[in-house]
Amino acid sequence: MSTKHAKKPKQKKSKSRDKLHKIFGHIMAIIAIILVIAVFGGAYYFVIAPNMVSKPFIEKPDLPDDALEKIRGGEQVITSGHINYLINEIGAYKLRKPFATKSLPIIEFIITDTNEKFYSYVNDNKPTTKKGNPKNEDIIIKGSQETILKILESGNTLAAVKQANDNNEIQVELVSDMKTLAAKGYLSLYDTLK
Repeated sequence: MSTKHAKKPKQKKSKSRDKLHKIFGHIMAIIAIILVIAVFGGAYYFVIAPNMVSKPFIEKPDLPDDALEKIRGGEQVITSGHINYLINEIGAYKLRKPFATKSLPIIEFIITDTNEKFYSYVNDNKPTTKKGNPKNEDIIIKGSQETILKILESGNTLAAVKQANDNNEIQVELVSDMKTLAAKGYLSLYDTLK
C-alpha cells in the first residue's frame, strides 16, 4: 500500500513539470515571434522604406505664364530645378548610399519630347539635379514636358505623379539590380507611387 501512495506524488510532480514546460514553451514561442516581427519591421521602416527621414524643403520653381504654348512650340521649359522639386516630392530624399560604399543613388530623367536629360543624386537625404548624362544611374524616368507641367500645376503633386504613372504618361526603367535598388531605398519610392 505504501508503494501506491509514493507513486502518486511523483506522477503529480511529473504532470505539473510537463505543464510548466508547455507554458514556458508557449511563452518562448511568443517572445520569438515578437522579436522576428520587431527585427523585420524595423528593417523595413529604417532600411528598406525609411519613414523617419525628414523631407527637405525645396521651393517649387516658377513656370512661365505661357508654359504650355512654349512647350507645344518645341521650347525647353522644364529645368533641372523643376525636376529636383519633383524628385523630392516623390520621396527621393529617403534614398541613401549603401553602408560602406560610395555609390550614391542616381535617377536619370529623360524629357521625351525634347530629348533633354537630367540626373538627380541624393546625398545626406537631399536631392541635387543637374543637366546632362549620368554615370551609373539606378533608374530612368521618362516623361514629356506637358506631363511634367500638368504634375507641377496640380494641387497635389504626389497624386498627379501616381495618376501619370497609372496612365503610362511616365515610364520607369530599372537599371540596377533589385539588391542594389533595395539597399539604396528605392522600395520607398515604389511604395509611394503605388
